[in-house]
Amino acid sequence: MSRLIATRGIRSLTRCSEALASSRGVAVGGTARGGSSPLPSALQPPRYHNRPSNHARRGLSSDPSSHDDFSPRKKVVTSVNDSESEIRDLIDSHVKSNRVMLYMKGSPSQPMCGFSATVVAILKKSGADFSSVNVLDYPEVREGVKKYSQWPTIPQLYVDGEFVGGCDIVRDMDESGELLDLLKPGTGKEGEKE
Repeated sequence: MSRLIATRGIRSLTRCSEALASSRGVAVGGTARGGSSPLPSALQPPRYHNRPSNHARRGLSSDPSSHDDFSPRKKVVTSVNDSESEIRDLIDSHVKSNRVMLYMKGSPSQPMCGFSATVVAILKKSGADFSSVNVLDYPEVREGVKKYSQWPTIPQLYVDGEFVGGCDIVRDMDESGELLDLLKPGTGKEGEKE
């Protein structure tokens, strides 16, 4: 009970102390801050006097004569627009350099989501040679591919540089036979038959 009370704010401590005192028939004579407190010492909120600085607690030296290798360093942050354009270029290169590209959760040998597993099973059944990216390993790519396709969900299938769809669309195309036609080598944008 003391852990539960101690994790709540001072108002909760005051209410709990009043309830505790009234249940024991004791008058509440003070508050949780200063004065005489009705709470037993085990239930008192911790008081911090002369706390060491965060720098000292982490064992870092604030001495200017200390070696540079031990001084804290600031992380260089690139602008959001630069990183977004880099991610977009990366996704664009994936989609254009691989005839069949799948952005999924997990890997083809171990999908981490039922929808991704369904799309992988359909692609394997069709005999398609495809590349994939596990978006769980790359959160920037996960968000970037959603913007790239303007499609909010994963998995996402691209064939011949064009977005095909997610799990439901791929499943429907498989059932109608459209997907098999699209995945056949020698069809599509790159190898259209004349």
